[in-house]
Amino acid sequence: MGNLTIKTIFRKDSAVTLAKIFLPTLAFLALVSTIAKRNDISFGYLSRDAIQTLWHEPNAEVSFYIGFLSNFGIIFWCFTAAILFISSKISKDLGKPKAQSRFLFFSGLLTLFMLIDDLFLLHDVIIPYYLYISEKFFYLFYGSSVLALLYLFRATILQTDYLLFLLAFAFMAGSVITDVLITLGIEISDTYLFEDGLKFMGIISWFVYFTKTSYAIIRPA
Repeated sequence: MGNLTIKTIFRKDSAVTLAKIFLPTLAFLALVSTIAKRNDISFGYLSRDAIQTLWHEPNAEVSFYIGFLSNFGIIFWCFTAAILFISSKISKDLGKPKAQSRFLFFSGLLTLFMLIDDLFLLHDVIIPYYLYISEKFFYLFYGSSVLALLYLFRATILQTDYLLFLLAFAFMAGSVITDVLITLGIEISDTYLFEDGLKFMGIISWFVYFTKTSYAIIRPA
C-alpha cells in the first residue's frame, strides 16, 4: 500500500492508477448524459432515485429508466459495506492489528448508514418532511464522521492509498455544495449532471479505496 498519496500524485504509476479509476467512470457518465440528451430525457430522471423524482414531480412519466444511475450507486454502497464487514472479520481472525480491524468495521458502519440513507431517502425526504429536522444536520454528521475516521485511524490511513479516500470526500462534498448553491438560487448549467455526477464519482472512489485497503490488510504477508 501507500503508492497513491499526496507525495506520489505526480508519479506516472499514480497517474495511471487514477486514470484506470476515473476515465471509465467519466466515460460512463458521459454515455448516460448523451443517451439522455438524444432521447430528450432529463438527466435528473436517470440520476435521481425514482421516489425522489416522483416526490418532486408527481406528474412525471413513470419509465423503467428512472433512477438508473442512483441504483448503480446503491449497488456500489452494498459492495463496499459487505467487503468492509467481511474483511474486518477476516482481519480479526488473522490476528491483524486491532486498529486495522476497527478501521474496517467502523468504515463499514458508516458505509451502511450511507447506503440506508441513499436507499430510503432519509436526508432527502423522511428527515426534513416527516421529522421536520434540517438536512444540514445530516451533512454535519457525515462531515464529522469522516473527520473522526481521519483522526482516530490516521496511522492506519497513512499506510493506505489515502488519496482516493480524500478524493471520495471531496467529490461528495462538491455534490453537497452544489445542492446548497442551487437552494440559494444560484443557477448551474447541467445541474443534475454536475451534482449527481460528483456524487457518483465519490461513491466509486469510496468503493475502490476500501476495496484496495481491505485486500491489502487481509492478504498474506
